[in-house]
Formats: sequence, C-alpha cells, structure tokens
Amino acid sequence: MNVKKKIVDITPFVCAIVFIILAYFGYAHPGWMVFLLIPIVPFLVGIKRIRFNYAFLVAVIYVLIGFFTDWSWRWHPGWIIFLTIPIYNILVTPKNEKSSLDNKENNYSKDDSF
Repeated sequence: MNVKKKIVDITPFVCAIVFIILAYFGYAHPGWMVFLLIPIVPFLVGIKRIRFNYAFLVAVIYVLIGFFTDWSWRWHPGWIIFLTIPIYNILVTPKNEKSSLDNKENNYSKDDSF
C-alpha cells in the first residue's frame, strides 16, 4: 500500500479527531466543514482526477448563487437547477457512451433468438 492510499484511508479518522477538538472549544458549527476533506483528499494527493461535467457545473453554480447573491430565497428554490441534470443527460449522450451503445447493437446478430 503506497503513501497516497494511506493518507486517503486515514483522512476520516483525522477529520473526526479535528472535529471533536473544535467542538470541545465551541466551534462545532463551522467545524463540520473538516469532513469535506474526506472526498477532496483523493484529488489533492493525486489518486483521482476531477472530471468537469454538467453535474459538477450545476453544483458549482448552486453554491455560487447561494453564497454570493443577496436574494432572500437563494437556497430554497435554487435546488431546481439540479433537475436540469437528468434532462441534460437524456438530451446529450457523451461520445464514449455512443460508441459503447453502437458496439452493443453490432454484437447482436439476427440469428440470435430466444
């Protein structure tokens, strides 16, 4: 097991300890954000790569609208933009999925019957 994998594996334990320490000193509310390191650490150490896709873009837009606008309704109806993700995925098929679909169709011959 390499060092990067060990760092990723120990991250939840370290986050829990840091959160307990922060909660002890009265910082439990902002302290929960240390748990966001758990999904982020594999990207930071280089085990995984960030894939920029439509779902990621929608999540970023949602957070930006929530934090940086003065709209009083910013978080509640903002979740509606997440409904565009399945619509986008239905209308736009990625290139790699198109080729795999074509291969599946070509693998079936007319002689195959049940």
